[in-house]
Amino acid sequence: MKFKTAYLLPVLVLLLAACKSQSKEEKAEEAVIDKNTVTWVPDITEALAKAKATGKLLFVECYSPTCPICQSIEPHFSTPEVAERYNTDFVNYKLDVGIAEQVKFLNDRGIWLPSFPQFLFFDGDGKLVHQGEVTANTESILGVAEDAKSPEKRAGNYKARFDKGERDFDFLVKYGVYTRLVKDTVENRKVGDALFEVFPKKDINSETSWAVTKKVITSVDNGFFKHWINQIPVAAEFEKKAGHAGQEVNSLGAIVQTSVAKDAKTYSTQRLAQVKDYIRKVGGGEYADTYVWEYETLANLREGKPAAALAIGRNMAAKFATSGPSLVYITKVFNDNFPDNSYLPVAREWLNAASPLVTEPNQKAEYHYELARVNLKGGDKAAAATNAFEAQKLAGSAGTDLKKFNDLVNSVK
Repeated sequence: MKFKTAYLLPVLVLLLAACKSQSKEEKAEEAVIDKNTVTWVPDITEALAKAKATGKLLFVECYSPTCPICQSIEPHFSTPEVAERYNTDFVNYKLDVGIAEQVKFLNDRGIWLPSFPQFLFFDGDGKLVHQGEVTANTESILGVAEDAKSPEKRAGNYKARFDKGERDFDFLVKYGVYTRLVKDTVENRKVGDALFEVFPKKDINSETSWAVTKKVITSVDNGFFKHWINQIPVAAEFEKKAGHAGQEVNSLGAIVQTSVAKDAKTYSTQRLAQVKDYIRKVGGGEYADTYVWEYETLANLREGKPAAALAIGRNMAAKFATSGPSLVYITKVFNDNFPDNSYLPVAREWLNAASPLVTEPNQKAEYHYELARVNLKGGDKAAAATNAFEAQKLAGSAGTDLKKFNDLVNSVK
């Protein structure tokens, strides 16, 4: 034992010396990296795990290789000041918004990017704690980092500040962008209205006003939108100047789309006519009827105008005469909502036209499901049962959730 121990000691000394030497070399290499450029972890899962293990925040730069602003920011990641701050305080990852596999990290967390670049900061559990937008200068990039390190300044604290009455313009813009990013439409509406209240109305036609509209607003009821939907040529000049010709209609169209998705189920027919006018103004006139037909149908039914609702259904069925699934869906809307059975002959016409056009098992399941409902409403319980069982069988073969099919079968037994 003594011989073996004595023999091993020099080897251990050499190994320890080698390890120490390698450690010094690695530290020297890391020091060079830290000093000159931000170090990016190549894999998001690895980066998040490293953030959790070290107790640091994960910084994710969301960028596009074709985005001029993103590229103007890139050189600042190779400056000593920025490199030292971000390598010391954060684990860093670059997320290319054009790569679906990378964007999945955001989608899994319900994050939508209203624009890029975006600087996002997550805790070790992958929860978003801060978001910031930067300009291509060191002060801006370091400022976002400073805010991310301070719990009081983080985006996660914006709501508390807003609820306490903070109405500074710059703060409201930051909070507005954040609410869009996390898809909090309720809070976004409040912030957008507060922004319009504090904004100097003498500057409503300014480039700043247009920038706020693009970045923050999601409602057609907001004052900024109401102004700019009637000032599209002015917005077009701003976009052309920025090298984004045509983006003005995309931005306004996105506001219309978001607003309709959120509120249109409660709109009156008069309000929907106004929405269709907005759609025409942003260049989508040929799609206006198609986009809001279901909401118009429901609005007419609420307002006691079933004939007008049925006329809309006929019009859509004509537009989608070659799409079986669309004809089935139109029937579903009327099966769900029509106040009496006077629509049934027309619904049968739609389903007869759809029959040869539905080919997939899941499509056929929906077809037989709606046909069973039409038969049941029309008093033909035997035919309803036949179609209900067929719908159930097809849904099972397609791997579809069977609850509604089972409920229908039970109702016709």
